[in-house]
This record gives sequence, C-alpha cells and structure tokens, in this order.
Amino acid sequence: MNGTGSRFEKLLEHLALDGIISRLRGLEVPSDALTWTRFFGSLMLVLVVLLFLTGAFMAFYYSPAPGAAYDSVDYASFSIPFGEMVRGVHHYGWNLLLMAMGLHLGRAFLVGGYKAPRQLVWVSGVVILLMVPAFIFTGDLLPWNQHGYWSTQVRNSIMASIPLVGDFLIQMLQGGPRIGIVALTRYYVLHTIFLPGLLLFLIAAHFHFLKHRGLSGPLSGEEAAQRKVPLFPTILNRWLVLFLVVAVVLGLVAWHWPAPLGKPADPTDSSYVPKPEWWALLFDQLLAIFTGPLAVVGTVIIPAGLVGLLMALPFVDRSPERHPARRKKVMLAAAVIAATLLGLSVMGYIKHHLTPR
Repeated sequence: MNGTGSRFEKLLEHLALDGIISRLRGLEVPSDALTWTRFFGSLMLVLVVLLFLTGAFMAFYYSPAPGAAYDSVDYASFSIPFGEMVRGVHHYGWNLLLMAMGLHLGRAFLVGGYKAPRQLVWVSGVVILLMVPAFIFTGDLLPWNQHGYWSTQVRNSIMASIPLVGDFLIQMLQGGPRIGIVALTRYYVLHTIFLPGLLLFLIAAHFHFLKHRGLSGPLSGEEAAQRKVPLFPTILNRWLVLFLVVAVVLGLVAWHWPAPLGKPADPTDSSYVPKPEWWALLFDQLLAIFTGPLAVVGTVIIPAGLVGLLMALPFVDRSPERHPARRKKVMLAAAVIAATLLGLSVMGYIKHHLTPR
C-alpha cells in the first residue's frame, strides 16, 4: 500500500499536480456542512453534474435540424443501449433540480442566510435559480416534438409582448417570422454552450462568496467558531456517495417511467395546446387573469417584481435578527406571497389537469 501511495505521489509530482492536491487537502469547511440542513446544496451540485453528463451523451447523437432532430432523439433513446434511461435521468434531473433549488432558497430565507455579510451569497444563488428556466426554455425545443414546438411558440408570443425589447429578443432567438432551423440551431447553441458556461461561472462565484463570507451560523445570531472538517476526502467522499445514490434512483425512475417524447412537431397543427409544466402553472394562471392590454402585468411586471424582490431582500431587510420568530413582518409577507403563488398553481392545475375538455 505504501508503495502504491509513493508511486501515486511521484505521478502527481511529474504532472505538476502535487501542489494543487496539497492545497485541496488543506482546505477545511465548518462541520455544519455535514448536517442534513445543508443537504439540498449538495444535491443541487450532484444534479448539475448529472445533467451535464447526460446532456453530453445526448449531444453525441443529436442533429439540430428540423428534419432530423426528432429522429436523432428517437434513435438515441431507443437504439442506443441505456439511451432512454439517460434521457429520462436528464428529464427528471432538471425537475428535481428546480425543486431542490426552491427548497434550498427557502431554507436560506427561513434562517436569515441572506443577511450581512452574506448578501452576495444570496444574490448569486437567486441568479443561479433563474438559470434553470433558461435551460428549460432552450431545451424544450430541441426534441422537435409537438409539446416542445408549441410550448416555444407560446413563450415566444409572451416574450414578444415585453415592451421595448420584445421584438429584439424574438429576432435574436428566432431569427425570422417562424420557428425553424435558425431558431433550433440558436437554442441548441445556447443550451449546450453559452448557458452551461454561464452556469459554471455563477456556481464558481457562489462558492467564492461562500468561502469568503462563510455559511450562516446558529440562529442565536452568534457566529461562534465551529469545528472544521477537511474538504478532501471527508466532504468529497460523502458527495460521491450522494452522487451514486441519486444517479441510481433517477435511473430506476427513468426505467420505470420513461420520459415522454410524443409525436414529431407539426407546425401546421395549430389545434395542439401544450399543457404548462408544474413550475409554470402559476404563470399560466396569471395570463388567464390579466388579458388584453393588461397582459403585460402577468407576463412581465409581476414576475419581474418577484425576482426584484428576491434580489433586493438582503438590502431591504438589514436587521441583524435572523430567527424567524423575531422577523414577523418579513415572514408574514413571505407567507402571503407564497400562499398566493401556491393558490395560482393549484388553480392552474385544476384548469389543465382536472377540468374535462
């Protein structure tokens, strides 16, 4: 064993990696990082890696052209060993990622994790959360099926209603009056190159702020010194175990309940009405409430207001108090907003899934 370790050390030295490994071994994090309350942060990182790996696998077989996109997805799913399972892990992975991000952000809000000096930790986390819908918007069109095509049509019509910049955004993304090969190519490039690169940068920035501002301490408000544990191998080993467990569970889910593909896109079939995903039900309900000239309220003003409120929260609530029981006004306002959004989602679910058509 000692001989093996010595040879490994010499290999690292030859590769000029011994200094990097030494620094990694010297990194320590508070022991609080091992508690279950930090679970969703580790889960999010696991899911991001899984999504990158499964997306890279599917990109090997994908052809970003309307006449070939659907067939390439169908081939990768049903003719390549484990292809359907890989696509299923990708499909269920982003759904779980969106849930994990929401719960992670909710936990940070409850414990006042956005308060000084961690304002930028919170802001960077909110920006990362906003990246997931961007991946969904660009990824839905890629299979070139009915759901993806017509969902993109609906989103593009909403985007076109944005004052001042709507037409520019449509021209930039769609490249013409209709969704065709230009739009599919641009969505593919955004989904596989630009958005992943931006996400990696944002995650690195988030960890940078975490390193320098630290994890939120006990709710007592006293940032007491905590016992330190090594990042490598203690934290890394636990993360690898979580990675294996999540990969197996999502693989089994994808095997039992394959991700839907549906029929190829038919641009002439305007009778097809796509159902909104679970996370978009509340926005669909806002569109049903605000119609005509008021549509911009549901498509732009309210969503932008919610995002702005999340971003501004650390700078509006500047009280040092972090315990939920002593932040009654903030907690009441959050409860009202959450109940309203949940109510809109329930109304949207009843409308699209329980009401007979």
